[in-house]
Amino acid sequence: MKYRYPEYRTALNKEMLEKCCDIGARIAEETGLMVRHKTFRNAVQGREGVEIKGERVHFSQKLIKENIARFTAKARKTLLVQKEEAFSNEWKITYGGGASEVIDIETDEIRLATLQDLKILIKLADSFGIEGAYPVIPQDVVPSMRAIACFKVSCESSGKGMPGGYLDMRQARYIYEMRQVMEKVFTVNLCVPRIMTIDEEDLKIFLEFYPLWKKDRNIKFRIQDYHMLGINTPISTTGCIAHYIAELFSVYSLFHLFDPELDLSLSISAGQPTDLRGVCIAFGSPKMHLYSFLDSMIIPLLCGLEPENYRPTRVRLETSSCAVDEQAGMEKMASALLGALQGARQFRYAGSLGINEIFSGVQFVIDLEIVNYIREVVESFNPHADMFVMEGIYELLEKVSLEREQFISDVDTASKLRNIIPSSNLLHREKLRSWMSHRKTVKHRAMEICLQRINEEGNDFHLPDDKQKALNEIYMRAEKELLK
Repeated sequence: MKYRYPEYRTALNKEMLEKCCDIGARIAEETGLMVRHKTFRNAVQGREGVEIKGERVHFSQKLIKENIARFTAKARKTLLVQKEEAFSNEWKITYGGGASEVIDIETDEIRLATLQDLKILIKLADSFGIEGAYPVIPQDVVPSMRAIACFKVSCESSGKGMPGGYLDMRQARYIYEMRQVMEKVFTVNLCVPRIMTIDEEDLKIFLEFYPLWKKDRNIKFRIQDYHMLGINTPISTTGCIAHYIAELFSVYSLFHLFDPELDLSLSISAGQPTDLRGVCIAFGSPKMHLYSFLDSMIIPLLCGLEPENYRPTRVRLETSSCAVDEQAGMEKMASALLGALQGARQFRYAGSLGINEIFSGVQFVIDLEIVNYIREVVESFNPHADMFVMEGIYELLEKVSLEREQFISDVDTASKLRNIIPSSNLLHREKLRSWMSHRKTVKHRAMEICLQRINEEGNDFHLPDDKQKALNEIYMRAEKELLK
């Protein structure tokens, strides 16, 4: 039996990407990369393929092409050994991080996030066994201590936390120490905040940790570059890719010249969908799945490979809505369902609203139900064997026909209902008269679940004494220095 299912029919191909590389290399040569850090400019001064004009470092097209070839040669080896088995079939949800605002669970009002919110929301997520980066950044902590406080609270509140990074140089030193205590890899982000410009502060942070990397090789360096279509990059896919190649391989070349042993991680994207009416990222865009597909094609095509299969590893429960409302439900459900049908089993940013500026505990609970709903939809394509049993059918029909039993109360129904037609704790299906007796919506029930779990006694997680002591000492030293 055949089923209709849409296929992507995009024009993106190897020849187009080669032309994007040509354009990107030309921009790198003729426009150059703005590098306002003198140490870096001096480090590459006089190198073959480099010309410095003021604060701009110009890379020859030959040098850029050589580094593209170096990157793709390594990427090709990785792609050739990847197997379908590398994808996990385990259904997994994580929550987003970094929101400065929350929707109060009890009052439904948007307000600044606090340190208490951070602790409560981690407890809520932990009660479901869900991990993630810290859900909010507490605004009642002074800016210089926020990232450090987030890291400490995340680590000591849950064994499932994935603490985030730093915000500036001074915080970075203490976050590095804390990550060492928690045996987590420290990542230095090298951002491109404006077109063809490497962030000067990030270069300072790099130089701070470069000697430690040379000594222990326990630090990762990653180029971060976010392109919003039609806003800070061309609106076309090819224009965006050419822009990425110009910037990423200019930065890649800069650091490779600084130290050939440096191996920066990078990813090339077709761009982030935007809403030009609001001049913002369009989280929840109906086209997000297309851009995820295009992203998956870029590096393989650059490597000269034609991917045979497509399966997204994860999808994002994103929305542009700033409220727990119909738009949030529609955008999150649509993107997550399509991703799951394509094979994704990991779902990120549960609880996030308003382009990740807001976190809501109520939305978090609803998002978990969205994924549960999707899981039931997907698993229905391979229904449980209880639906097709033959044993006992005559006996069941006989006793109900003779009014000795009812289907709804029979042991046959009780033993099979969870495998055939389970009921949701959050989505209640009832008739009008029944609903009018209470008038509760999904949002009301999600709020009740939040409050119940937050108020429950018992959180047995405790850091080992040595790690807790070490984090306390680092935090106290940070306070003494940063709160001067």
